[in-house]
Amino acid sequence: MSHSTHDPVNEPRAGPTLCQHESDGIQEYDNPMPLWWSGLFWVTIIFSVGYAMYFSWGVGPSSQQEYQDELGGFYLEQAQKLGDLQPDRATIDSLMHNDKMLKAARGLFLSNCAVCHAADGGGLTGPNLCDGSYLNIKKLEDFYSVISNGVVPKGMPAWDKRFIPAQRVLLAAYVASLRGTTPAAPRAPQGTEVPPWDAK
Repeated sequence: MSHSTHDPVNEPRAGPTLCQHESDGIQEYDNPMPLWWSGLFWVTIIFSVGYAMYFSWGVGPSSQQEYQDELGGFYLEQAQKLGDLQPDRATIDSLMHNDKMLKAARGLFLSNCAVCHAADGGGLTGPNLCDGSYLNIKKLEDFYSVISNGVVPKGMPAWDKRFIPAQRVLLAAYVASLRGTTPAAPRAPQGTEVPPWDAK
């Protein structure tokens, strides 16, 4: 009786398959990519889609917005070193002509107010801030009050818990400085026309 022998150790094993193409008589083996490499490749692709959606398609803040926030924070620190900013006409008028302080306020405006008033102040769900007609403003100092207390029936929140007084004074100056600028898509005027701030 013959017995078949099976030697798994010395049994020939199938080697990698040669690819059909060649170059100058040189062929390469058809070796699959390691699993970890393929997994990393697909994770990178999925991450890049999420990254593009967040930073390029308006889901998250743009690099320009982050820059404005940081710049505004820096100038706010500089403003705080000047001491308390009083919400009176003289202080607000002075800040309206201070480019550095307006840059600080612009960062605050873009981060918190532009969602309703548009980045250029032309108005979205909130009113146009550039045309000189206002719903709740009769004098320069009123900007501080409206920012602090909000207009809750109209959907504007009070910002007195979010911003310190110096920030609210800066925002008041910035919003007042938007008067006379030309937004890209302005809403129609609302409220009452108010005399220019420099009118006596």
